[in-house]
Amino acid sequence: MTLVGADFNKMGFFFNTKPKVTKEEFKKVRNYLYSMGFNRRELEEVSEIFRSDIDESQNYEQGISGEEIDKGIQWMRTNLNVHHIPAQKIDILEKALKEKLK
Repeated sequence: MTLVGADFNKMGFFFNTKPKVTKEEFKKVRNYLYSMGFNRRELEEVSEIFRSDIDESQNYEQGISGEEIDKGIQWMRTNLNVHHIPAQKIDILEKALKEKLK
């Protein structure tokens, strides 16, 4: 039997292994943000923005990748009127999330 790329993918050989912010790390980021002046509403907004990335259905997809951080932060910067989190706090969030990727 010959295995093709799709079969390998199903078996887990080629899953994305780029660093991601895990659910536990995200909880630590939330605690850090609280210590940096984020209020409960802002923390809930941040959680809602990244919830789908953290709660992916497949284990290997769970977590927030660097690309997903960039997309979420970009959305936040262009939609200040939706979530009302100041730009300075978005900078703090971005730095905290990207630190967890290292």
